Amino acid sequence: MIKAYAKTDVGKARDINEDSYYITEDPLSNMQLFILADGMGGYNGGDIASKLAINAAKSYIEHNFNDVPKDKESLIQLIRK
Repeated sequence: MIKAYAKTDVGKARDINEDSYYITEDPLSNMQLFILADGMGGYNGGDIASKLAINAAKSYIEHNFNDVPKDKESLIQLIRK
């Protein structure tokens, strides 16, 4: 079992941390997702944009990759597509 943790940092130049991340909460899920979206430092709504990017990626993956093969060779072929 792999344990995953995430932490973001606002840095020295910004007042608001605009970064977002998602880690699958269910360790028994057939798919483990680890998604990171960098904010748009300095632009209005960067935090909203990074959250929208996370949600869009998560939704796309969950709806299009439900039957991901488990064997190594099939996964390599899928990645190369």
